[in-house]
Amino acid sequence: MQEEARRVGLVTGGVGDLGYASAKKMVEMGLDIVLMDIREDNQRVEALRERGARVLFLQADVSDRGAVQTALERVWAEFGRLDVCMCNAGISMNVPFLEYTVEEWNQHMDVNLNGYFHVTQEVAKRWVAAGDKGKIIFTGSWVQDVPYKLIAPYCVSKAGVWMLARCAALELAPYGITVNAIAPGIVEAGLTARELKDFPEFREEFMSLIPLGRIQQAEDVADVVGFLVSEASDYLTGTTITCDGGCVVGAASAPK
Repeated sequence: MQEEARRVGLVTGGVGDLGYASAKKMVEMGLDIVLMDIREDNQRVEALRERGARVLFLQADVSDRGAVQTALERVWAEFGRLDVCMCNAGISMNVPFLEYTVEEWNQHMDVNLNGYFHVTQEVAKRWVAAGDKGKIIFTGSWVQDVPYKLIAPYCVSKAGVWMLARCAALELAPYGITVNAIAPGIVEAGLTARELKDFPEFREEFMSLIPLGRIQQAEDVADVVGFLVSEASDYLTGTTITCDGGCVVGAASAPK
């Protein structure tokens, strides 16, 4: 009997903390993995291979439509299929609203929102043309619902991601393609991890917003991604899973 082909998952921003944790979860679930990122991290790529998965690393800027198209051509040439696409690449910086430059604002939109559009549309076109079904997962944020200081363009871009997920879900559902978003809270990863290390006072401020009483780890987010990758989520589309330790309700009830 011929062995059933393994599913393949793509994670943009795949060598960052959250993307890598999500890719590792997919590998644990038996998927082969494509990591797409603007920067290389051979150590993380090799670590996934050591877990028994086929791993393809593609260096690409998701804000560049041509680069996305070229990268996806490599995916289909290498694996002949794609089953799960996680749009996760993103940027954030702490700058007062009055000091953000137009270039910084546009960069947030180009990567955090337009990048999701480029990848989602290009993947969906290939699925529809081939008659394939698939799952698309967006990394949103709790600040898509609650504004937070110093990260205005990030908040706006994540609110856009949430609407993009719903719009795409509505139009792609007839083709058997689901689109859902996750909305993590304050994750000890990336910029936030550096802030927690360099500015201990931030930890106290962040902790005051989290009812569950601990900073979220990338693995906490990956567990939710695992649910969306699994068959248990097959009837779910156009929704967001707010996996934030209660940050949204915590921020709403925090003393002013």
